Amino acid sequence: MNKITFITTVLNDEKGINSLFNGLLEQSTRPDEIIVVDGGSKDNTLAKLESYLDKFTLFKIIQAPNTNISQGRNLAILNASHPIIVVTDAGCRPDKNWLFEITKPLLDASEIDAVSGKVIAETNSVLEHYSGLLSLPDHTTKEQEELFYGRNSAFRKTIWEQVGGYPEWLYTAEDSLFALAAKKRGFSIIHNPKAIIFWRPRNSLRKIAKMFYLYGKGNGRIAWGGEIKGTLYWLRNHGLLFLSFLLGFIYPFVWLATTCLALYLYKLIALPSLARIRKFETDWRRELYVPLIIFIRNFSSNLGYLSGFIEYKRNPIFKENLDKYMEK
Repeated sequence: MNKITFITTVLNDEKGINSLFNGLLEQSTRPDEIIVVDGGSKDNTLAKLESYLDKFTLFKIIQAPNTNISQGRNLAILNASHPIIVVTDAGCRPDKNWLFEITKPLLDASEIDAVSGKVIAETNSVLEHYSGLLSLPDHTTKEQEELFYGRNSAFRKTIWEQVGGYPEWLYTAEDSLFALAAKKRGFSIIHNPKAIIFWRPRNSLRKIAKMFYLYGKGNGRIAWGGEIKGTLYWLRNHGLLFLSFLLGFIYPFVWLATTCLALYLYKLIALPSLARIRKFETDWRRELYVPLIIFIRNFSSNLGYLSGFIEYKRNPIFKENLDKYMEK
């Protein structure tokens, strides 16, 4: 019978340790092995981890200062004793049947190679609520159903071996590229919405902007989408909006152009998401929070993509690494 190794990486996340490992203790199915790689925590993360050592059958803590998420995951999987790997992040809280559901397709069918689960935002404020709704992948689309992410996934170790591990030269978007490489090689990937992880979204506009900026930068470093025209188009519009707003303090009639441009952007980028959310949300505050977060997401992610794409073009190592990784 196939056994399961659960892995995660941590860094200065003492608050998130309890949510994750208390959730693992409550699982209807326990992992056969737990491996945690700490990237050099300076707070009480290690002490919190060590308090769980005697509560699981096999619990390994590997200290690896200055490692990124990809390096940490690769190190954990390299030390894994079992053929099925399960991944999530510290700070997430697994549903009591999560481990059973995320691994069931792999245990039931040898032709299934990887499984993604459903992530549900666990929120304490209106901002967090709408941030969660607008930050999570939509697994109702065929593209998303065929990918699996580090926040909630399980896969056979053979995928990791054949793909060549997570791309250690990427700081963000590493799990997207890993899943894309697995898909390109013909591995069978399915989505199980019963495998639920609860995740706490960012709780401030600054943190939301930083998150989307880093996501965009990671995608730019691998030229995700291949084109820069769309990014420049959106950034140009945001720049014109900001410039016209400032000019309005000198020439107030320019604010008419600001209003028109804001309505144009609202129609193109905010209204589609707002229309979708209106179908299941009745809170009037959606009309304020959704456009605000959408504008921040669009600007930050495109700015990050531009930054990453410039690195991709200027530094040949990114393209070389990407070509080598995808051709393995």
